[in-house]
Amino acid sequence: MPRASTLRIVFAALLIRGCLAAQTEPERLIEAGHWKRARAMVEARMAQAPADPLAHFLLSQVRNAFGDRDSPLALAEKAVALDGRCAKYHRQVAECLGVMAQHANPIQQVLLARRFRAEIDRALELDPRDTQAARDLMEFFLLAPGIAGGDWRRAAETAARLLSVDPVAGLLAQARLAAFRRQTAEAESCLRRAAEIQPPSYRARVALADFYLARVPPRPDDARQAAAGALALDPGRVDAYAILAEVYAARAEWAALDALLDASARQAPDDLTPFYRAALRLLASGSDPARAVAYLRTYLAQPPEGNAPSAADARAQLGLAMERQRRTVAKTGRPR
Repeated sequence: MPRASTLRIVFAALLIRGCLAAQTEPERLIEAGHWKRARAMVEARMAQAPADPLAHFLLSQVRNAFGDRDSPLALAEKAVALDGRCAKYHRQVAECLGVMAQHANPIQQVLLARRFRAEIDRALELDPRDTQAARDLMEFFLLAPGIAGGDWRRAAETAARLLSVDPVAGLLAQARLAAFRRQTAEAESCLRRAAEIQPPSYRARVALADFYLARVPPRPDDARQAAAGALALDPGRVDAYAILAEVYAARAEWAALDALLDASARQAPDDLTPFYRAALRLLASGSDPARAVAYLRTYLAQPPEGNAPSAADARAQLGLAMERQRRTVAKTGRPR
């Protein structure tokens, strides 16, 4: 049998098993941020099996990641209609409602919040160990107004329960709560503990690196160390490259930056976010606008990856960088 046909059969079998299956290949790709690759697989499956609930669930996630604000909810609701006993399908409906609430008026937000709670509660009823559903519920309690069900204490209780299910996810949730309350030392402690858990977590090390980079003032050496640890765990994911690109750009370590960007483009060619992040850091520091222009043009050379900065945002930053480059040339007679 041809290899392509074998792969289609294996993938179809995984999709048919649905919630009973271990994580499918598209789900692994999504977790690693490889949205374009996942999209190709899921769209092919939808064409072959339009009544497959898992395919609807996955396509809802993919379209949401690429900024579609119309179809993800309908796709998630269709997955629930096809198989209402799968926790993650209800969770996806809730997440789509949460995205809609971000763009709704106050009255609509209250109505959407009620639907969100019903779906996320159902997800956790079906699977109490669904860590993403628990994190979504914690964020709801943390951010929703009191009239819609927001409650700091319940957010803390949810984070504590999450810790008992998944130590890394629980510590990341507790770090989020600490940061929300501006308890910086506690947030760092939680993130460091999450990064030290064995086996090591890429997500935890990236979260720790992001924390150090966002500090005022930033702690670039600590950010570099945490990001390098994440990169060693998985050189095919882009997040660690993006953080290191910011560190090198801020320090004008051009040889290291160019080597890193070259490695990132080879290892994760679908996502050029490290070029974008390096350019933004250069613009923030007011240094080398010509280099920022080059990086932004590279980023715009292909459509953005899912959940990456949009092309519109990149074009806006490119306009700013080009204007700064023009001013630099006018002032010095040189492009930088």
